[in-house]
Amino acid sequence: MTKKKKTLKKTKGKIIQGKTTEDRFKEIHGMTIQEWNAKQEEEFKAKTGMTYDEWYVNQVKTTTPIEFIKEPKGTITEEDVKLIKDLQELGLKDEVIIVLLHYVIVVSRIGMVHSLVKELGKSWHENNLTTVEEAFVFVRDEQKKYKESPGKNY
Repeated sequence: MTKKKKTLKKTKGKIIQGKTTEDRFKEIHGMTIQEWNAKQEEEFKAKTGMTYDEWYVNQVKTTTPIEFIKEPKGTITEEDVKLIKDLQELGLKDEVIIVLLHYVIVVSRIGMVHSLVKELGKSWHENNLTTVEEAFVFVRDEQKKYKESPGKNY
């Protein structure tokens, strides 16, 4: 049974009363999002011997930007190769390029627009992001700023 079906089974016929995302999540799952994340992290570490962050850093350090772009669809365009070369010419290391590409894929609702990626790449270079760990911290800080901005209710 898929996770979606399990969630539907838990909520079928129920009226969820929670006003916030956190309240609704706790009502459905019996724990806070933070508790659920900690449980998932613990299970992941038990299986792999690594935290999510350690696993991600390892993946990034053992993958090239070409492999990263090629993986989901099995092909890569000439424009994608040019984008990667442009980012390398800016002075970004491959591991930082992968974090940047992943960030754009996750955050951008319009897909991986090359001009956007190049502008972000310039910004990351100006912020002197030279390692996957620095890029990772930068992304997390950006997410916190976004979540804490006025008018946002997550």
